[in-house]
Amino acid sequence: MKGSNNAHDIGLMGSFKFLLQKDGVFSEFFSVNNADANLILLPDGVSIDAALMATDMMSTGFYSVELADVQLGDTVVVFGIGPVGLMAVAGAKLRGAGRIIAIGTRPNCVALAQEYGATDIVSYKEGDIVGQILALESGKADSVIIAGGDSSSMNQALQVVKNNGHIANVNFYDAKDSFNIPLYQWGLGMSDITIRGGFCPGGAYRMQKMLNLIKYGRIDPSKLLNISFEGFDKIEDAFKLMDEKPKDLIKPVVHITW
Repeated sequence: MKGSNNAHDIGLMGSFKFLLQKDGVFSEFFSVNNADANLILLPDGVSIDAALMATDMMSTGFYSVELADVQLGDTVVVFGIGPVGLMAVAGAKLRGAGRIIAIGTRPNCVALAQEYGATDIVSYKEGDIVGQILALESGKADSVIIAGGDSSSMNQALQVVKNNGHIANVNFYDAKDSFNIPLYQWGLGMSDITIRGGFCPGGAYRMQKMLNLIKYGRIDPSKLLNISFEGFDKIEDAFKLMDEKPKDLIKPVVHITW
């Protein structure tokens, strides 16, 4: 279905079938559910690395921009500039945002955020981020995207978004976390602030759109991949690296040739 998101087709995040229902994804061959709706040929001019990032990091980051209803000239704040947050920055720029304020500290992520379109960088190491954002903008943002941080990010987002603004969350929280929102930050319920959260859309129709953006030079998500492994036996090493999260890591890739 055009534009649909079947993330919850059989329950919360139920379309995550390769993780929840099927073993063997990290094998030489495996079957794909509903292949006609989920597989697409790699277009000419699109690298495997770029296509790999399109299926999750890019789709999720761009989805946050859609959830945040970013419009031409808007001021957008992006909490967290890991791979998804970086793609949120890139997506906000493509959507026509005027000012894009990105929150992060790692030098390589900061540099890439600026390359993708961030106009300002805010660091939590330099003081209260809410105060820094409000001082930068001399007002509040039209949209806030939460792509990192913890449950306190929601309270911070409510303090920096305008009345009638949008907050979009694509951050995955710990099951033990909870939101505790002071109602005055939400205008006692009268602020018309929209809060949305969602799961990365997928499928062939969505991927065709993502790959078109890459093919025609609008975005290069392969820049997220800054550590490379070679060979099927390096998959475990790559996962360990993602678990350890060294400061220089943005995203690893394992290249496998047959």
